Amino acid sequence: MATPDSEGFVRSFARGLRVIEAMGRTGAHTVSSVAQDTELPRTVARRILLTLCELGYACPTPDKGFRLTPKVLSLGLTYLTSQPFWGHAQRVLETVCLQLRESCAVAVMQGNEVVFVLRIPSAKVMSPHLGMGSRLPAYATAPGRVLLAYQGAGYQDQYFSQTPLCPLTGQTQTDPAELRHELARIAQQGHAWVEGEYDAHVSGLSLPIYDERRKVVAALGASLLTSDFDRARAEREILPPLRAAAEQLSGLAPSFLAPVL
Repeated sequence: MATPDSEGFVRSFARGLRVIEAMGRTGAHTVSSVAQDTELPRTVARRILLTLCELGYACPTPDKGFRLTPKVLSLGLTYLTSQPFWGHAQRVLETVCLQLRESCAVAVMQGNEVVFVLRIPSAKVMSPHLGMGSRLPAYATAPGRVLLAYQGAGYQDQYFSQTPLCPLTGQTQTDPAELRHELARIAQQGHAWVEGEYDAHVSGLSLPIYDERRKVVAALGASLLTSDFDRARAEREILPPLRAAAEQLSGLAPSFLAPVL
């Protein structure tokens, strides 16, 4: 694997990707703001922005700023269309969302966060800013805890040593010892329930998705309004259909999705 100091590392390409990531965040994007967000010199940020405009991935705005264009979607869609599994997962997700009438998603670990690779929102307005590609703290979300629960002790040790456990709501668990205890319970019972820890109004129920070697590589989850569901009702009404969907995906998920810190 190429490192920033190796001959195989293309620094200009890496900088371009950093600019695209920075422009994916909300807010206005100018040469100054992009330079600040990416810690690049203004001249470098400007050249990259102009290059992205020339290639069609960005365009200037009337207020002398820049924004991404829909062409950027082609970069992410390449990931989804490169593996047949994702087409199957999309169909399974659509079916279970229709059945449950709740927001559902497939998530994987990237670094110390979970990323929604697929997500279908319900008609209920919950976290409208969340969608495909959204990144959430693993320790405070059901998919994240599922993915952490099925990793070895060494992985968990590294995760807790390098991840700040910040209180996101009044319910967020930030004690590493308590979180480890909860992860052990999740691995034993086979699913995770998280209530109001990332968003005070939202609870999550999630199950593991296995690859062909029975290693957990992804998570399937549903987001529920805390005012509609307590744990008992969610496990009674939501868990069985969600488990059936996870079983349809397990054994087919690519091994390369496995979490890596």
